[in-house]
Amino acid sequence: MKPIRNFLAPLGRTSVFFSLALAYSDLKSQDPDDSFHVLRMAAKFEINRADIWYVEPPPRPRAILVLCPGANGNGLSLIQQKAWREYAARENLALAGIHFESPISLLSQCQGYYQARNGSGDLLLDGIESICGKKLPILFFGFSGGAHYITRFIAWNPRQVLGWVAAGAGVLNAPLADQRFPPGIMACGANDSRLGGALTFFKQGRAHGNPWLWVEMPNVGHSFTPEFEDFARDYFSVLLNRTEPDGLWMDIDLLTELTAEEAKAQPSLNGWIPDRSILASWLKCHASTMEISQKYQ
Repeated sequence: MKPIRNFLAPLGRTSVFFSLALAYSDLKSQDPDDSFHVLRMAAKFEINRADIWYVEPPPRPRAILVLCPGANGNGLSLIQQKAWREYAARENLALAGIHFESPISLLSQCQGYYQARNGSGDLLLDGIESICGKKLPILFFGFSGGAHYITRFIAWNPRQVLGWVAAGAGVLNAPLADQRFPPGIMACGANDSRLGGALTFFKQGRAHGNPWLWVEMPNVGHSFTPEFEDFARDYFSVLLNRTEPDGLWMDIDLLTELTAEEAKAQPSLNGWIPDRSILASWLKCHASTMEISQKYQ
């Protein structure tokens, strides 16, 4: 076990409303192959726990992939998944999973660590610098509570984010009209009660011209499918390696391709795919609202 490091971190990004005292403890987990590490950060205010689990980053990572579990969940279980570890290694990415906690009474009001501007965003950025030795572009994948955190992080610090995928969150802060957001995917199961809120957030962002895509997973409740995870990884790879910067626009209901002019005329009805090579992957995990409604007629 590594010696515990206990010190006060620089607070250059600390919110004007409060300050965070950070104490870092870099410990190896009890995993038999000793490949998982945790960076523990002691936080004040509305955040009771701020841990970042990670695998040892490559020497020169291109970006960091941050996996965000449901409310108060432990991201260790996500980075332990073989598919994510192999993907990060293949794309030369650092890999981390957050374990942030706040009182449920606050999270139910969309407060606590969900609000990146109130300290949890600084915690993640400081943690990334501690783990990787420098700032890195972020790729986010999150579900439920993790999706809440991601959508508020990209509003707080969009320039740090290369791309994001958020699934299964419904009560979200509306994106501001004068703010440009990074490319991303908003998703929800067709049988999830959060569907309306998630779709509203997507439509609001598209109405402001943000390059977002919608995924509605048929016959899925508050969960997501393996096909969706596969598509998320395909999407990230295109953002990392894309050679077709204009991408393509797709009607999210009719599933037809649109010109840029057509997409601009009715932005809330379409989404942006960064490369044609992943179109089939999107169609595999997405069902249009029209398809779903016809099924029950």
